[in-house]
Amino acid sequence: MNKVLIISYYFPPMGMGGVQRTLKFAKYLRDFGWEPVVLTDSPKKYYAVDTYLLNEAVKSGIRIERTGEPIDDASKIAVTVPNERFRKLLSRGAQFFLIPDNKKFWKKKALKKADEIWEKYGGFNVVYATAPPYTDFLIGQEIKAKYKIPLVIDYRDAWVDSPVLNYYPTPFHKMSNMRLEKGVLKDANKIFTTNRRVKELIISRYQNIDYNEVKILPHGFDAEDFRNAQSGELPPKPKMRITYSGSFYTRNPKFYLEAISKFFIKYPELKNEVEFCFVGVASKDFTAMTKHLGIDGYVNVTGYVDHLTCVKYLIASDVLFLMISRGENDDAAMPGKVGEYIGSRKNIIACIPEGVTKKMLEKYEAVTFAGEDPVALMEIFHDYYLMYKEGRLPIPSEEMIQQYDRKDLTYELAKELNLLVDIE
Repeated sequence: MNKVLIISYYFPPMGMGGVQRTLKFAKYLRDFGWEPVVLTDSPKKYYAVDTYLLNEAVKSGIRIERTGEPIDDASKIAVTVPNERFRKLLSRGAQFFLIPDNKKFWKKKALKKADEIWEKYGGFNVVYATAPPYTDFLIGQEIKAKYKIPLVIDYRDAWVDSPVLNYYPTPFHKMSNMRLEKGVLKDANKIFTTNRRVKELIISRYQNIDYNEVKILPHGFDAEDFRNAQSGELPPKPKMRITYSGSFYTRNPKFYLEAISKFFIKYPELKNEVEFCFVGVASKDFTAMTKHLGIDGYVNVTGYVDHLTCVKYLIASDVLFLMISRGENDDAAMPGKVGEYIGSRKNIIACIPEGVTKKMLEKYEAVTFAGEDPVALMEIFHDYYLMYKEGRLPIPSEEMIQQYDRKDLTYELAKELNLLVDIE
């Protein structure tokens, strides 16, 4: 069996959407002739810890090699969600001093561990690096140079062309990142992105990249997660439920919360008929905003929950809410949760800009696109309530849904890896 070394700073027990794409690829690669070994960190503290995903990785037989101590009790890692303004301040400060990102100092430890792993497993056929953090790409680049094996890079989000995620305080910072990105792209044997727009941004900025060198592997859903969730007890649903899943990292939910407030002001009789649910990381700023708007008693804020519980909430919802921040190159944004929203087969209200995610969801059919006007959004909530009561919620396209099964997407990844090595 061929072996692939996966460089992924974010990996369970770290939670949230950034870890799932890598975890699921590693989980299913063994079904298609590839043995994955994941090189990752040993987080000391993190505000989103998911023991379910960690157990899934272990049960799937994924070999996990950490740059720190083994993790015996993941619950000890969990810390309180940081204040959003303080988090942004720290993030911008780090991006001023650390290029390409605040995981820069992990690189030395990861490369040392990579040498140990190389000896332990008798080498690898391919090194695969996923980003962000973009330091992962630099680690993969050096491993390729040292061991002369193909380098595969996976863009979960754009690098230089994602100003929503990446802050460049001076032209020097941006040029430094462009130089690093150009070097990684030059050395990569295969490039993956989650959508066509990121592919176009890469090719247009770095014109020495051939169109066929960049392959699109979208975000998806793991059908096994939904089977496991449905086999157990679901969260009770005494009323219609509209759910937002995930964090508000880089996203401002103010317009959404204002729409909820206006909805209950105009339709007070529906306070016992409709529930707005928030599943995921909720900062103190978010809680304060719900209290300020007077809706804290009418929304269900679960806080961060493990992945299986999150999927249970998706299944036990009637409508899901999706938002993408506006900004430069926002047409390239595709949150990881989109795949699982599709896998839930629930109706979706999408407050998103023109771009790849909207084009993707247009084929889903059970979706309403909206802007960020709270009054208009309030009326969309009411329209869905009427459809819910009358039993006429739209049915999504099953043909479209099947295109985003993570196991099938992993098969496509394995085929590309096979092309990079000699298969006997």
